[in-house]
Amino acid sequence: MLTLEVKTLTVGNGKFPDMENPDLGAIARLARTRAKLTPQEAADLIGCSRPLVLAWEKGDNTLQGSKYLLAAARAYAVRPEWLSSGEGDDGYPWTDTAVDKNKSHAVPRFETSGSYVAFPLMEGFAGMGKGDYVTDYPEVVESLRVSREWVERKLPGVPPEAIRVITGRGDSMKGQYNDGDLIFIDTRIKTFDQDSAYCFRWEGRVLVKRLQFVGRKTLRILSKNPDYPAIDAPMEEIEIGGRALAAWTLKDF
Repeated sequence: MLTLEVKTLTVGNGKFPDMENPDLGAIARLARTRAKLTPQEAADLIGCSRPLVLAWEKGDNTLQGSKYLLAAARAYAVRPEWLSSGEGDDGYPWTDTAVDKNKSHAVPRFETSGSYVAFPLMEGFAGMGKGDYVTDYPEVVESLRVSREWVERKLPGVPPEAIRVITGRGDSMKGQYNDGDLIFIDTRIKTFDQDSAYCFRWEGRVLVKRLQFVGRKTLRILSKNPDYPAIDAPMEEIEIGGRALAAWTLKDF
């Protein structure tokens, strides 16, 4: 257990020079590296972007008051109070079993009770029409709690901590995913490995569509709706965030 009651703490090649005014960026980096996580692995566990993880460590952003604080504390196994302010000891290895239930906390990671798992929101927006910028519309949910039995039956072989949910928009995938559906994304998949449906970023927009390899380092972006023609794009222009696994559909009576 690490207690911040010293003036200088040496960690690898870095230091916390003044613990009365702790370097929160250095604290964030220490917590991540001790958990043996890369920035991308940390981002996947927390449910945020890799640049945001790096921003915390550079001091360009802070976990104080962040909706990701509890998720980051869980990922790094340290007390949220220590991670956000440097106060007290880190509590490592910490779990949130003693968290004050009367306080409001974001729960963007997969663990809840033993019989339920929570799928956090995948950052960004899934545009399924012409595509939408990631901030164009609010998401429908922040996280989704489902029974572990349902997960094992419907999404076999995928670890719950790798799954995110995102809201589909538009009608280009009508018949497979519809406008307003909650789409389950396997965020372990970061590169194209087979013809399938993916959540990906292209030309500044986040889409959920099928990708097909057509040779010469080119992927074809396919829509289910025949009103939307196929588009060919160089593989290096497409940033894959995960593979689409399934969707929950809400139908009007």
